[in-house]
Amino acid sequence: MAHGYIAGTGFTLPEKVLSNADLIKRLDTTEDWIVSHTGIEERRIAADEHNTSHLGAQSVARACDRTGWATRDIDLLICATSTPDTLIPATASWICNQLEVEPVSFDVNAACSGFVYGLAVATSLARSMSYERVALVTAEKYSRVTDYNDRATCIFFGDSAATVLLQQEPPEVGFEIVDLLMENVNEGAKHVTTPIGGTFRQDGRMVKEYALRSFEKSAKDIMRRNDLEPSQLRAFAGHQANMRVLETVAETVGVRPDQHWHNVTLCGNQGAAGVISAFCQRLEEHEATLRAGDLFLMTVFGSGFTTGSVLLRRIDSRS
Repeated sequence: MAHGYIAGTGFTLPEKVLSNADLIKRLDTTEDWIVSHTGIEERRIAADEHNTSHLGAQSVARACDRTGWATRDIDLLICATSTPDTLIPATASWICNQLEVEPVSFDVNAACSGFVYGLAVATSLARSMSYERVALVTAEKYSRVTDYNDRATCIFFGDSAATVLLQQEPPEVGFEIVDLLMENVNEGAKHVTTPIGGTFRQDGRMVKEYALRSFEKSAKDIMRRNDLEPSQLRAFAGHQANMRVLETVAETVGVRPDQHWHNVTLCGNQGAAGVISAFCQRLEEHEATLRAGDLFLMTVFGSGFTTGSVLLRRIDSRS
């Protein structure tokens, strides 16, 4: 039985671009060093007056516009974020305030794995509580918790938001949520942290070691239990950690370059929003070539350590 269905998607990227050239004006580094180590050329940065909730609200409105939903009809809104506007109330409440809607709303935080964990929560609640229209928002303003004097971290992060609209009945066009997988290695909690009132810090070498192992295991586990080979996927999208990590992941999982959807090169690491913003962006670009039955795999990794995967199947009953 399907976990639920995605009826629509939408994403938003801030207009401001932070390039490598901008960073090297203040850092002891070079363009070649940043690109060779991360593959990142640019990042999108939210305006000072725009918070995580502003990005989230924009992505919800765009998803609803694209899908033909009225925002007032959303029964449940969950925001997956690790850069909340405030400790209380939830960023989801600020999003609803801006949209002038009154659904049940709250946040989840599984760091950069927030999309998959949030999707599991959203689909479970939709079934158990009979919510008909659900919005899962992933939104991050990492520029607010980034130390731009710290070369080891500031070269990675950007801001974005993306939303998926969920329902219990198959849409005319959309996706079936075929399978979900989550796993934690909580001994790694100390290696990636953002203290209250502080800035993001990580042990990059240790994180990379865990990330590569967890990425591969999660992706292969969900394919194995669904009897799939990588060649059967229409596309794969991973947590947009950095391009070098994603290239290694794609190779070890067995994904071809033409199957690999990403936006990290021009958007940076966008936390929980990265994997789904990349999926939404490439989905819009490739929409004309998609076919019913196409399979999509998204795999994530985040602080905690958290990891997870979701397998989607394309639905299109128009023909």
